[in-house]
Amino acid sequence: MIIDEELLFKNGAEIQKYKAGETIFIEGSVPKYYYQIRSGLIKINVYKDDGSEFIHSLPSDGHCFAETFLWYDVPYCVNAEVMSDSVVLRVRKENFMEIVNSNSDLMHKLMSHTSERMFYRYKMLTTLSVNNPSHRILKVLEFLKSHHQTFEPFDFIVPFSRQQLASLTGLRVETVIRTVKKLEKQNLVKISNGKICF
Repeated sequence: MIIDEELLFKNGAEIQKYKAGETIFIEGSVPKYYYQIRSGLIKINVYKDDGSEFIHSLPSDGHCFAETFLWYDVPYCVNAEVMSDSVVLRVRKENFMEIVNSNSDLMHKLMSHTSERMFYRYKMLTTLSVNNPSHRILKVLEFLKSHHQTFEPFDFIVPFSRQQLASLTGLRVETVIRTVKKLEKQNLVKISNGKICF
């Protein structure tokens, strides 16, 4: 947990339950809450003009999301959509600001979490600037594997569908399918029961 739940409840936190497929907020809406995931998986995404999706991040249990918008008075430029049934704590912006402004250790913890995500985003932007689909997919898999602290070959079971990998890498799903098969032939990934093992 980024912020202890008891502290959040003392400051007016509400429990929100969402079903897979529901939306927490949409691009263009005004940030009003701090969100922290008790359980579940959320995707922070955008839809491009051609209707395709780009996933910026996939926060899960214990993570917060979109809190940086609370310091910048502009509407969201992303959506938050629920990928699996989720329980989320939300705290009004004013209450959240009181919590972090009165606790420097908590602010430091929050900034450390934000820094980790910024590191990921910079690495991803560098990866996405390369035109080689194999390189893009391998770099995303390497980052996910290290993030989950799995180090043995083929020990990491990728928790995303081919479509989600396409949305993470900015590739078409057909390209991801074709590239994953190529990577399997090169013995860089294994496929087991339809899941990619890296």
